[in-house]
Amino acid sequence: MFFEIKPRNRYIEVKAKGREGIIVFPTYVPGSYVIRELERNIVEIEGRRLSKNRFYVKNSFTYLVYTASFDQREAISTNDYLFINPPALFPFQEKNEKYCVKIDLPDSWKIVTSLREEGNNSFCADNYDDFVDSPIEASPYLKILQVDSSHIISTVDDLDVDMIRKIVKEADKILGNPGDYVFHFRRSSQNFGGIEHKNSTGIVVPWNRKNLEVLFAHEYFHRWNVKRIVPYDLIHNYEHEVYTELLWFAEGFTDYMAVEISKRAGVIDELTALKHICNSLSTLTFPGSKRVSLAEASKTTWIKYYKQDENFLNSSVSYYDGGLSLAFYVDLELNKKGEKIDTLFKQLPSKYTFDNINSILKKYEIDIEDLVYSPAIEIFNAIKDLVNLELVDKGRPYYGIRLSEDNVINFIEDYSPADEAGLFPKDKILALNGVPEIEVKEGESIITVSREGRIKEFKIKSSPNPGHKVKIKIGNVESTSDSQIL
Repeated sequence: MFFEIKPRNRYIEVKAKGREGIIVFPTYVPGSYVIRELERNIVEIEGRRLSKNRFYVKNSFTYLVYTASFDQREAISTNDYLFINPPALFPFQEKNEKYCVKIDLPDSWKIVTSLREEGNNSFCADNYDDFVDSPIEASPYLKILQVDSSHIISTVDDLDVDMIRKIVKEADKILGNPGDYVFHFRRSSQNFGGIEHKNSTGIVVPWNRKNLEVLFAHEYFHRWNVKRIVPYDLIHNYEHEVYTELLWFAEGFTDYMAVEISKRAGVIDELTALKHICNSLSTLTFPGSKRVSLAEASKTTWIKYYKQDENFLNSSVSYYDGGLSLAFYVDLELNKKGEKIDTLFKQLPSKYTFDNINSILKKYEIDIEDLVYSPAIEIFNAIKDLVNLELVDKGRPYYGIRLSEDNVINFIEDYSPADEAGLFPKDKILALNGVPEIEVKEGESIITVSREGRIKEFKIKSSPNPGHKVKIKIGNVESTSDSQIL
């Protein structure tokens, strides 16, 4: 298919050519496991709607798309900036054919994309999968910062190029450099994090976010793990949910590698690296880790992780945190054999199964089957046997709640004093024993809250904290998690 686009403020006008028949607009973005209903932004189209995202069209047709999302998983068009994640704009017919886009912009605008340029602001890929895995960024103010001969940063803001250079150099030592790569980067009012692409990444963070090293390393390592080394069952269809039990490896092990790469590159120190591990392990101390395995958490990402509510830590576990923790365990065990975790990635096939992962580890007398398919708390227990690990808040008086900055309850631990007292998510705490300062007291107290505009009082009696704040000491390095629960 061939598309010609004319961006304007808040909209992109599209002229399309294909075959008469059915076109399909994606409903989600690969790498982001939530049905976004991208087709919701179609404002006008020359065609007959068959369903929410399918249309019958002639061989030439036009359509208009609303493009005002600051999220780099979608598309934005302003008077001086354009970013397109292609699934948010372009439909498909036959996937295994050439797709091209011609961009109508003033000569003063710079355009950056990992798509193949074919002249006259036209960019192409040999199939739909590659076409929509290649974001497009443009602006008259776009800066192209050279990292090295094959890596660039595309941004309208400033970034530490030397930090990126060190990460790239260290990461490429593991699996090599498969070719040209683009870091698309922008500051925003919100934290959208990053999303991986085969030959690029899109990263959008708030102005006050300073520590970007692990984020960049995570997205960069994805060019291998997920994009070139792929879970065998992660086959995207762009319309319906796809399930894999291996997101703990695709995301969690990538997260661990990001910490390792950043540490080896010297852009974070050992203390910071260990804090990342402590923070991940802390999430495995909550009730969800006693109920859910990493394999199950991977399969429920569409309804759990990407739709987290105030009960998430009771009902599930993050396959990012759980996967990072498991990778830490694997690396510790490999270190005892004189190896490191890199060797696992070097031996994986391009389409991998759990058996592929575990069979490699079994060569080193490591078996993680029970840790992947049993409740994730077993990972915590296994690590506890290998390192000097302490729950520093265990036994201290606690209520079992987390509060927002304005004292609104955003988490209640199951079977905690707060749960037994009858407190509820979104209760705003007004006072404890008549005093506005909230500090856990031994024994019984009166807690005053506002719930739906009604003032309520509850008796609450503190009990010993089961322990959530993780401290680890390895050699001379000691770090503690940031976990805050009252």
